[in-house]
Formats: sequence, structure tokens, C-alpha cells
Amino acid sequence: MISDGHIERFSHGAGILYLFLVCVGDDKGVSYYGDQTLMKKLSMEPDTFENARSDLVRMGLLAWQKPFYQVLCLEPVIRRTGSPRGLGDILKKAMEG
Repeated sequence: MISDGHIERFSHGAGILYLFLVCVGDDKGVSYYGDQTLMKKLSMEPDTFENARSDLVRMGLLAWQKPFYQVLCLEPVIRRTGSPRGLGDILKKAMEG
């Protein structure tokens, strides 16, 4: 991430949000913190927060489906089926039990 120059493209807010989500995510990178809690914990104004989230989604580093966040790998991890495992797959599996 650093040697590839990705971090240089982050705004300050995007970097803080990404780092926080990496730290609190489960083993699949999914976080269950809601927007209000994230903004409070990160001391971010709503506009700054929304811009940070949008930047990370646009860069392919974050999947967001309210209220869930998933930090994504720079290079997708491939399942045995040969396809990336996305937030939709994880949420579907979680709902199935």
C-alpha cells in the first residue's frame, strides 16, 4: 500500500477511516459500526466523513452497504471457485446462519 503509492492518494479523512476500519473489522474485514458512531469516534464532520468514504469506495478499498463496511484487499483474495468474495456474498452467508 505504501510502496505502491496508494496512501499518497488518500485524503487525511480517508486514511483515518481506512485505518480505523482495518483495526475494528472482523476476519473478513467487515465492520458493524454505524456512520454516527464512526463520525463520533473519528471526530469527523458529516461532509468530511462522506467524502472519505466515497474516496475509499471509488479507490476500490472499501465496500459499503449501509450499515456494513468491508475493507477490501488491494488484490482480491480468490476463493476456490476462482472469484473474489465480496460484501454481498458475506452478507448473504451471514443471513443464512
